[in-house]
Amino acid sequence: SVSMKATSVRLDDETLDRVGRMAAAMDRPRAWLMAHAIKKFVEQEEWFIREVELGLGAADEGRLNNHADVKAKWEAKRAAAMD
Repeated sequence: SVSMKATSVRLDDETLDRVGRMAAAMDRPRAWLMAHAIKKFVEQEEWFIREVELGLGAADEGRLNNHADVKAKWEAKRAAAMD
């Protein structure tokens, strides 16, 4: 089992009310919803940071894509989707 530690978060009244309504709709405690939201946010931001670091590493190594090539690829993909 995962060890959990208590912490406090300050929220404005409107946000806290919204969290409470959402938690009630999900039949979950408000604390569960806040912990779940923070966990998902951290996972998403960690992924984004990793991807930026990979992109910067590729750029530093000279592995770049030509803008015209990328644009042509996406235009072809969009045209195929419209067919």
